[in-house]
Amino acid sequence: MLRALLFSVLASVLNLTQAQTFFYIDQIAVVPANPTTNDNISLQLIGNLSDGGGYIVSTDASVTGTQVSLTVVAASNGGITVLVPYTHTITLGQLPAGTYTIAFTQNSFGILDFAPEPQHTFTVSGASSPCDDLEVVSVQWAAFSDTAVVVHVQNNSSELFNYPGFILFNDVGDTLAKETVNFFGIPGESWHVLRIEDGITLPDVPFTGSLELWTNFTSELACTWSRTFTLCPPAPCTELRPTVVNVSGALVTASFNWVVFDDVGLVGNGQLTLGPNNQEAFAELCLPPGEYHVNVSPTDPNFPGVLFYYVFAEGGQTTPMMPVTASLPVLLPFTFYGPCISGSQSISEHAPTPLRTAPITGGLQVWNADGAPLGPLWLHDVQGRLVFNQTANTDRIFVPTPTPGVYVLRAGDRTLKVVAGLE
Repeated sequence: MLRALLFSVLASVLNLTQAQTFFYIDQIAVVPANPTTNDNISLQLIGNLSDGGGYIVSTDASVTGTQVSLTVVAASNGGITVLVPYTHTITLGQLPAGTYTIAFTQNSFGILDFAPEPQHTFTVSGASSPCDDLEVVSVQWAAFSDTAVVVHVQNNSSELFNYPGFILFNDVGDTLAKETVNFFGIPGESWHVLRIEDGITLPDVPFTGSLELWTNFTSELACTWSRTFTLCPPAPCTELRPTVVNVSGALVTASFNWVVFDDVGLVGNGQLTLGPNNQEAFAELCLPPGEYHVNVSPTDPNFPGVLFYYVFAEGGQTTPMMPVTASLPVLLPFTFYGPCISGSQSISEHAPTPLRTAPITGGLQVWNADGAPLGPLWLHDVQGRLVFNQTANTDRIFVPTPTPGVYVLRAGDRTLKVVAGLE
C-alpha cells in the first residue's frame, strides 16, 4: 500500500513538471548486448507509463550514418494515476560495424527520457569468422610414416566445414602437403593426414608458410593460417600405446603379454587384460624414434573370440593390425618417426645388430635381421645346463624355455645373455 502511494505521489510530481508525459524512459537496452554485423539489433525502452490508461501511439526509427533517430509518441485514455512498468521494443535490424548514438526527435510526444547518457550509445562489431574458433593445435610429422604430416585441430564453432581438406604451403606458395578428403566435416577435435607432395623435401627447421582449409571437396577456400611451422613435437618423446582388441561377438575374459623391443633388446613389456567391461586394452609407452617390433600373445592358449593387436599414436595413427594367436607368434615390425632427429623426420642411424631376440610367452623369439639362416643354436640356463639345441635353416625360430628367466644363447660364434619367457 505504501509503495503504491509513493508511486502515485511520484507520478503527480512528474505530471506537474510535464503535464503531457505518458511514458517515462528509465533505461535503454541494446539487444543483443554486444551486437555484431550478423545480428538483428533492437532497442528496448524500459520505464513506466504514467497511469493505467497509458500506451504507445506510434514509434519510428531511422539510421543515418551512425545516428539512430527515434520518434516515439505516447498517450493515455485515462485511468488510475499509478506508475505502470512498461518495456517497448524497437527493431533496427542489421547494422554496419561502428559506434552509434541514440537520440529522440522533436516529433516525439508524451515521453520523458531519463536514461543515463552512456545508454545512448552502442557499438556494433564486425562478425567473427568461424575460422577464429577453429584452433590449429599442431602440425607435426606422422608417427608411422615418412611421407605425411598430421594436422590436429579443435573446432569450437557451430560451423561444420563440410568435406574439409587441408593444404600446407611454403612462404612462396608451393604446395608441400595435401589432404585427401575423407571426412564429412569437423564436428570437434580431429586429426587430418596430409600426404607430402612428390619431389618435396620439407624443411629440417621451423619454416614460415601457410595452412589453408578448403571445403566441399577443395572447391571453396574457408580458412587460412599464416605462421611459423615446427613439425617436431616439443616433448622429448611421443606416447605410444600397444593395444589388443576383440573384434568378434564373443566375450573375452583373458590376459595377454605384450612386448616391444628394438635391435638392442627389450624396451618395454607388460600385461593387458580384457574383461566384461572392456574388450579393448592398451598400455602406455614412451619411445624415441627407431625401428621396433611388437608382439601380443595370450597367457592361456584357449581363449575365445578374434583378437588383433597394434600400436596406437595420438590422433588415430596406427600400425597395421596383427592377429593374436596361441601358436608361434608372428612379430609386427614398425618404424616410429614421432619425435624428430636433428629437426627432420627420421630415425637414429646406427649399425644394425644382425642377431635379435625377444622374450615372449613360453620362450624366446630369435631371428637374423639380415635374413640369413641362423644355423646352429644352443641355449643354456644360468647353471650352464643345455636346455635347447637345434640347427635352424631359416632366419627365425622360436626357442622354448622351461621357465622365464635369464639364459645364455650361442648362435655360431656369437654369445648373448638373453631374457626368455614372460610371466
